Amino acid sequence: MNADTVWLARFGDKDWRHKLHKAAQDYKFEATLKPRLDRAIEDWHATQPPAMPPPIISADELRITAPWATDEQHGTDQP
Repeated sequence: MNADTVWLARFGDKDWRHKLHKAAQDYKFEATLKPRLDRAIEDWHATQPPAMPPPIISADELRITAPWATDEQHGTDQP
């Protein structure tokens, strides 16, 4: 072969239409990725239980109680 020969096609390489289709798919994926992630994050947050309130620190009784615990767990049901 001489130096002026130009190869127009290579065997085993993808067709230019396949590359164009892949580029369009990649563009669409990247364009829709952020909204899909945002929706998935919002759905995940919606399924999570509500945040627990912080414990109550009582200095005059010298104890810490959990506001989400029942009275039996606190031990305050005694007369």
